[in-house]
Amino acid sequence: MSASSQPCNIKPVVVVTGGASGIGEATVRRFVAGGWRAVVADINDTQGKSVAAELVKSGADVVYRHLDVSDEAAVTKFADEIWSSHGPVASLVNSGGILQNAVRVTKMEIAEFDRIIDINVRGSLLVGRAFGERMAEIGSGSIINLCSLTSFRPSPQPAYGVSKASMVTLTEIMAAELGPQGVRVNAVAPGYTMTPAMRERINRGERNPDMVISKSAIPRFVEPSDVGEAIFFLCSPAASAITGVVLPIDCGWLVYSAYTAFATQPA
Repeated sequence: MSASSQPCNIKPVVVVTGGASGIGEATVRRFVAGGWRAVVADINDTQGKSVAAELVKSGADVVYRHLDVSDEAAVTKFADEIWSSHGPVASLVNSGGILQNAVRVTKMEIAEFDRIIDINVRGSLLVGRAFGERMAEIGSGSIINLCSLTSFRPSPQPAYGVSKASMVTLTEIMAAELGPQGVRVNAVAPGYTMTPAMRERINRGERNPDMVISKSAIPRFVEPSDVGEAIFFLCSPAASAITGVVLPIDCGWLVYSAYTAFATQPA
C-alpha cells in the first residue's frame, strides 16, 4: 500500500539506515515532520537511541533498531521484524555508509577498500533487496540510495569513489527491475555536506572549506536538511513518475567547477 493510498489515520512507514547522524538523521527528522512513522537503523546504538528518544519526546512516532548492513543474516532478520511489527514499509532510505580520507591508489590498504565496498555497496544491496522484494509483493514503495559527487567525478578516494559510482548502476538496475511491480528506486548525490563527520574532518585539517565554497555556484556547504528535503520529495506522490534518477544536491559544485575550469572566462 502506498503512502498516498493509506487511510489518513495510518502513518506511512520509512526505514532509514544510517539514521543516527548526518544525512540519515536529517532525513528521519524530515519524514517525522511530514507525519511519517520512522525506523532509525544504525550500528551506533548510543547515538541512534538518543535521536529516537529526543524525537519521541517531541511527539514523533520513531523507534530505533540496531543494524549492521554488512551482515546478511542480520539484514534479513531486521526486514522481517520491521515488516511484521510496523506493517508495510512505504519508503526505504539507504543512508548507511562510511567515508574515506584522501589516499593514492598505490598507497591504499586493500582491507580499507574491501570494508568500504562491503558497507557502501554490498550493504545497500542487501537492505534494498530485502525491502524491495517485499514492496514488490504489495505493489508499491520507494527506495532511495545514497550516491555522491564522486559518482560523477574522480576524487583521491579510490574505494569511496568506486563505491558511489557503483551505486548509480545499482540504482538504475533496481529501478528497471522493480518498476513494473510499482516500486520506484532513485538516488541522491550530495555534495560537500556539513555533517558532524565533515566538521570533524575540517577541524582536523583533512578538508579545506575554502576550496569547497570557492568551487560552488551557491557559495556554501550543503546542509543535511537540504538532502533530507530532496529525499522526502522523491518518496512523495509528487515524484510518482520519477524512477532511476540520481539527483545531485551540491550547491552547483558540478557545474561551477567545470565552468570555471574553462580555458577562457567570458568578460
